[in-house]
Amino acid sequence: MRNLCVEEEERILKSLWHLGISLIGLYELKNHKTLTSKVLAVGLIGFHADAAICDWLDKPTTLQRILHSMLKEKP
Repeated sequence: MRNLCVEEEERILKSLWHLGISLIGLYELKNHKTLTSKVLAVGLIGFHADAAICDWLDKPTTLQRILHSMLKEKP
């Protein structure tokens, strides 16, 4: 039972970490002017928002699912 609580706590902390990085991406998107910086900020937000949600739900991220389906051996 104790291990379950530790795993839940780790999931929550990872999710909050990714959420914080997404907020940094929002700051970058708002304050930087170049197209390159805005594109990078949108990627940062998207990747870390997806990771935060997936960590919270204890599911693999979208990128992990895509890579797994691409690399899975087909008969």
